Amino acid sequence: MTRDWWIGWVLLLGCVICTAPTFAQQLEKTQTTLEINIAGVDDEVLSNNVRSYLELLDYAGQTAPASFRLRYLARRGDTSIKQALEPFGYYHTQVSHEIVREQDVTYVNYKVDVGQQTQLALVAINITGEMAEDPEYQRLRRKFTLKEGQPFIHANYEKVKSQLRSLAAERGYYDATFTQQDVTVELSTATAAIQLSLDSGERYAFGDVSICCNHLSDDFLQRYFQFSQGEPFHTRELLDLQVALVSSDYFENVEVAPLWDEATAGEVPVSVRLTPNQRDFYQIGPGYGTDTRARLTLAFDRRWINDRGHRLSTLMRLSEVQNTGFIDYIIPGTNPARDQYSITGEIKDRSYESLDSTLYKAGFRDTRYYDDWQRTYQLAYLREDFRFGDNPRESSTFLVPSAEFSWVKNDQDSDNRNLIDNGLRFSVKLQGASNSAGSDASFVAVSVGGKAVHSLTERWRVLARGEFGVMRTSNFDAIPPSLRFFAGGDHSVRGYAYQQLGPENEDGVIIGGRYLGVTSVEFDYLVAPDWRVAVFSDYGNSGMEWSMAWRQSIGVGVRWLSPIGPVRLDVAQAIDEPNRPWRLHLTIGPDL
Repeated sequence: MTRDWWIGWVLLLGCVICTAPTFAQQLEKTQTTLEINIAGVDDEVLSNNVRSYLELLDYAGQTAPASFRLRYLARRGDTSIKQALEPFGYYHTQVSHEIVREQDVTYVNYKVDVGQQTQLALVAINITGEMAEDPEYQRLRRKFTLKEGQPFIHANYEKVKSQLRSLAAERGYYDATFTQQDVTVELSTATAAIQLSLDSGERYAFGDVSICCNHLSDDFLQRYFQFSQGEPFHTRELLDLQVALVSSDYFENVEVAPLWDEATAGEVPVSVRLTPNQRDFYQIGPGYGTDTRARLTLAFDRRWINDRGHRLSTLMRLSEVQNTGFIDYIIPGTNPARDQYSITGEIKDRSYESLDSTLYKAGFRDTRYYDDWQRTYQLAYLREDFRFGDNPRESSTFLVPSAEFSWVKNDQDSDNRNLIDNGLRFSVKLQGASNSAGSDASFVAVSVGGKAVHSLTERWRVLARGEFGVMRTSNFDAIPPSLRFFAGGDHSVRGYAYQQLGPENEDGVIIGGRYLGVTSVEFDYLVAPDWRVAVFSDYGNSGMEWSMAWRQSIGVGVRWLSPIGPVRLDVAQAIDEPNRPWRLHLTIGPDL
């Protein structure tokens, strides 16, 4: 090697060493954070769609990509933004961008001019076949979101097609098919034309019904069917049948399905496959509530006694406060899914605070269920032996007819039916007796109750409830405790013990009243996926006159959203009686 060659290599190495710090500084300078700004898209729906299309947003807040990669992604963003706006009728969108580099941040700034929105100049929806005259289609047509003169929104077009498909499937137009699905957009005039044609064909009817593995009589099972062979097909009828059979508790598994592959002569046969449930059901469970204290529940159900679907349900609940035995013989009605008759018997022995009572009750009940309503007529014969404090034991006999109506509407959590996001419950009960018809005194009583649950935000809810009652009687002293009004307890005015609010006798013993008023408002907050905290105030009392002094309490609580429903632990203070200690309340069950 020559001397000049060595000198050249030494000089080159020196240059590299000298320039290395500068190169490192330049490399470090390129390590900037990427931020993206989009101007010109103010509508929230449009903005969200743009952001879902823009790939470059995946890098936002991170180290900016290399320059060549960043320029490529930024250019792709121009196209993506245009594509994101087209489903909303914006076909004339102009997009530009600039890349601004600062010391620590690299900005990609998009400027969007959405342009003129395309309008619907023509909407032609043509239905041929039997569905054209179907009243349900006529109702659906009036709700279509596609109308001439309105913006062309792709989602509205797809929604109309989906609605037509769903209606055809639900109402038995099995051969329905679209014969035309044309959408034309004229860019020069910013207009669109839609031509949509559906040939529904004929509407199928219900065919023969085959039933497999039924352990009950065919005549009884047929009472669950609200359709018959030859009637127009509707999937809702099959869904109602399946829900009714599952809810009956006679069957472990229920499968109801139309056999479209076997449809002939305009009729589709229906298959019903049933798996019998276990005939006997036993239940045992311990529990605790501040109203009842420790308790033990024993239950036995015979899900069917005979092939006519008669059922027997028994329950025994033992606690420190009250022991109850209950038996219910249930006879399905004409429509077993909605109406039933019951013959009931009950014995309840209670010894709590200064009340000692034994109730014997027998009754006949007629219950009917509607979609959201339930009504119950009942005739009950009861005898109650009771004593308040140290007073002599008394006995009352009553024959009590009653009518009760209740209504419940709610939005349930999809993962847990015991959790309510929004809902209403309302009930009213009227009962009475006459001293000329087997009762020791005449009386008439009305009770009205309600509760509302409303979600204010994703985390905040407000719960409000109220209960009011009034009684008129010829001889209040003969009215037994089970028919009188009491306040206080877990589901009444918290801060007071169970049924320890009301008028007192000369010995200071709570004896119950002729009037009842209870209200409550509660706010709870979701602090974790399965936990809420709450603050509340309850207000109410029972008395001999409506002018009774109402009592108020305040409290805080925590709720665990368990699989069996909210478990509530509350601590409440009666603010009208500051010397009364804070009281603990524990309850389990749904909010409504």
